[in-house]
Amino acid sequence: MTWQWKLILAATMVLTACGDSESKYEPWLLDPLSAAEGMWVRTPEFDVAAGEEIQDCYFFQVPAQASGALLVDSIELALNPGSHHMNVFRVKTLRNLDPADGTPIDLGGMPGTVIRAGECWTSQNWQDWPLVANSQQSSLDEPVLAWNLPAGVATRFEPGETLMVQVHYVNAASQDTPYRGRAGINFHRSTDGDTMELGTLFATQQNIRICRSNPRVTYGGTCSMPSGLHTVAAVNGHFHSRGTQFSVYAWDGVSTELPPATARFYQSQRWAEPDMKQGLEVPLAQGGGIWWTCEYQWREPESGCEAVDARDPLHANDCCYTFGPTVETSEHCNVFLYYFPKTEDVTCF
Repeated sequence: MTWQWKLILAATMVLTACGDSESKYEPWLLDPLSAAEGMWVRTPEFDVAAGEEIQDCYFFQVPAQASGALLVDSIELALNPGSHHMNVFRVKTLRNLDPADGTPIDLGGMPGTVIRAGECWTSQNWQDWPLVANSQQSSLDEPVLAWNLPAGVATRFEPGETLMVQVHYVNAASQDTPYRGRAGINFHRSTDGDTMELGTLFATQQNIRICRSNPRVTYGGTCSMPSGLHTVAAVNGHFHSRGTQFSVYAWDGVSTELPPATARFYQSQRWAEPDMKQGLEVPLAQGGGIWWTCEYQWREPESGCEAVDARDPLHANDCCYTFGPTVETSEHCNVFLYYFPKTEDVTCF
């Protein structure tokens, strides 16, 4: 089914960010999919109060299929304005984030559970959960990220496997949520005989320190691919508001120096809504992988350094932003990458 989405006029008047006038918000609408067309989920709308950051984890199981696995070759990911990210992972090793501990919730296309905040903030809980899809696009003009996989390529879902949809909203100094939070996804079934499976790579550098005394710093890492020849199909990067440039390079798997500029296939200076680069055909060397870098510029927190210093494990009192999930007081350096043909899904922590 060819993707389509439309805007509908809401009947409810909502306050604008300045609070002294009213405007009509036109929310996104994704068409529900029949079982023959694929599967879909929608979170309920929720409030994000001023000064709040909300991160919730929604869980659901892939429904039974008429025959075998569900192969998906097109995905639509939709977000209300204000979202920091939406990530989808396959649930594997259970640590302190267990879908069974969640509250039952109606996700529109299917039943699920939700765990609000708490262990949903702790990245170690999903350190071996394979990436499925992600979106950092939530603007008023473009609330839906439409992603068509390369010809002949599909994402494979097994009936009964559990997926997590993690949604992060911010309504503070760095980002704002002018209306209410909400997320949705359509997974469109492949109907044209796609047989090559899409693989994913999720990599994160967590040894980050951006300090008042050392304001311009660069961090990064390398991540090796499984054996075989692989082609990068799509990629995006993720950091917070101190980030100034995110780069991803093809790496030979051996060199200990940064690859040349000619090997770079992704670059972004946008931290709030970095582009997802699609339609790539970047070959990776046998035995190689990727090298990525995050460049930062320290800046004074609007609310002062107390909360930033409180998060610093070294207690240096140097207003050092370190790795963590909150936009206001911590930093990230994450890669979301999609490749084919799949050997295995890769995570590099």
